[in-house]
Amino acid sequence: MASKLRAAVIGCGSMGVHHTRGYLDTGRFEIAAISDMNPEVLDEMDARFGVDENYRPDRFTDPNRMLDSQRFDVVSVCTWHREHAVWTIAAATRKPGIIISEKPMAEDLGRAEEMRTVCERNGVKLAVAHQRRFLPSYVLARQMIADGMIGDVELMYSSAGWGLPNWSSHHADMYRFLLQDECAWVMGAVTRTTDRMERGTRIEDGAMAVFQFKRGTRCVLLSDVTGEIYQGASIYGSEGMIDLLPERVRVLGRDSGGQWITHAPNGRFYNVDADNFEYVEGAAAQANELANWAEGKIDEYRGEARNGYKALEMIMAVYESARLHEHVSLPLKTKVNPLDVMVEQGHLPVVYPGAYDIRGFKLHGEETMYDRAGE
Repeated sequence: MASKLRAAVIGCGSMGVHHTRGYLDTGRFEIAAISDMNPEVLDEMDARFGVDENYRPDRFTDPNRMLDSQRFDVVSVCTWHREHAVWTIAAATRKPGIIISEKPMAEDLGRAEEMRTVCERNGVKLAVAHQRRFLPSYVLARQMIADGMIGDVELMYSSAGWGLPNWSSHHADMYRFLLQDECAWVMGAVTRTTDRMERGTRIEDGAMAVFQFKRGTRCVLLSDVTGEIYQGASIYGSEGMIDLLPERVRVLGRDSGGQWITHAPNGRFYNVDADNFEYVEGAAAQANELANWAEGKIDEYRGEARNGYKALEMIMAVYESARLHEHVSLPLKTKVNPLDVMVEQGHLPVVYPGAYDIRGFKLHGEETMYDRAGE
């Protein structure tokens, strides 16, 4: 029997749990080490996974000590956003086989470029966790589009929330994945009158964006505007429509006899009716392909860092369009976060003072937002 790949996890909150479960579900990994600054969180991880024979990790409250303890095949970075680059770069200097960072890839494009550069210099493969690329409904919708089942895709519409870098990095990645095309330009508008944060980074109160793709498709995104929030899209073609959610695809196309046809494909690891399907199946399928990449069975990994970078670039372009009051062509020249620039230069003044983080309910014990602010 082949030896298991050795995985380590930095940051053991909700996404660290998903990564860990995904590794274990494949049967191809052992969890060799975990790290979190809060020992109570490490206790919770042990309680959740302790019965699994492949979960016997060394525990660390300092990720640097963990990274120095041994060489890992895969390191997951599941911290808050501003720490993605910090710990990806730190891990890369220890030369694991693969690093997979949670999305968004970084707090701005400059830091994302640093992540790619350091990994390249150290011979480390880098991925970004847009796990919905691995869902059977997304894969099926992509194939339907490629097969021309709804003709030429003219428009895609999505509705999101909780800040563009958080939820809508997934939407930007989805557009590229489904269309197999590149975004040419972006036009966006944002509103921000409160000091709203998400996992320690500034976000807007609401946003609207148009993404124009090179082959003609236009994608429209509303975030924190309508009250409707979901992953997926309504896709309109010259000969039909696709309605996509993480669990199913509905198609009304040239071969559907004038009726909506629903497909709800099971995953490789979980049936579609499983609780939290999009996370448990997405994490397991993502980890399984990571194992293939680590073992040299595939040359291309669908979550490779260039895709995470381009998703982040599309989101930053929305902010840059709002800052410049014009449509913005890609690739984006500005490497800092344009939303930060607008706030710091007084272009988006806070009308209702008082910083608050919409993920504050995820904090443990007596930890506060002010504790996190110093990291």
